[in-house]
Order: sequence, then C-alpha cells, then structure tokens
Amino acid sequence: MNHSQQAYTELLRRHRRLVWTLCWAHSHGDYERCRDLVQEVSLSLWEHYGRLRPQTTALQERAWVLWHTRTVLNHLHRRPSPTLVSLPAELPFVEDNIGESVDDLLARLSPDDRRLVQMRLDGYEAEEIAKTLGIKRNAVYQRLHRIIERLRKVKS
Repeated sequence: MNHSQQAYTELLRRHRRLVWTLCWAHSHGDYERCRDLVQEVSLSLWEHYGRLRPQTTALQERAWVLWHTRTVLNHLHRRPSPTLVSLPAELPFVEDNIGESVDDLLARLSPDDRRLVQMRLDGYEAEEIAKTLGIKRNAVYQRLHRIIERLRKVKS
C-alpha cells in the first residue's frame, strides 16, 4: 500500500461514523442500501482524494468529507416518498438515548408533520416538500417553525 492509499484509508477510518450516519439516513433504514451508499461514497472520496490539500486541518477535513458525502448522496439517492424509520439501538454509531428521545418527540407529531420533518431531515428543499405534500412553499416554513417550537416546549 503506497502513502496515498494509507492516508486515504486513515481518512475513512477517522470519518467512518459520519459517512455511515449520513448514508443510514439516506437509505431510510435499509441496511443493504446503506452499505451500497457507503461504498459509492467511499469510491467517490477516493476519486477526489487528490483534491484534498495535505495541510488541511482536522476540521477542514471533516467539513470536506461531510460536504462530499452529502453531494454524492444527493446525486445518488432521492426518494419520491420518504418513509419514517427508527435507528436500531444495536448499531454502533447510535448514542445512548439519542434515538429514543428523537423517536419519542416525533411520535408526538401528526403523520403529516412527521412526514414533513422527515423529508426536511432527508435533505429535501422546501419546494420539493411543498409539491409532495400539496402545500405552498411558505406553508412548509411555517409548519416547520411551529413544529420546532412545539417540540422545544415538550423537550423542556
């Protein structure tokens, strides 16, 4: 293994949790699809690894991996009708109680509000959400704001 391959392998090791988490969200809980997405992202990161400057700080490196992963996922994967999923607790990247508290909060929402929040979390733009839900773009922003305020009150 040459130096470049070793450096790339270390980059993936340092950021595997970030890549896996983003791919898991985009796969809507489908483990096999998630693995395929991780592979696609890893391949693309390798293809573009030469563009990452050697003097890059750890924060800049993480930002580059995050940006690149999101870009690849947005190009690879768009579902017309996203589904709600809960992250299984046995996966190593799930922190204790984080998934449960998010699920508990989302369970308090109506099905339409949950779908709107899930679409936003999946990276859909307001225009796409509005078309899918049959509402105006401004209504998307208003509903998201109201949902967030409601969840803040519940959480505190």
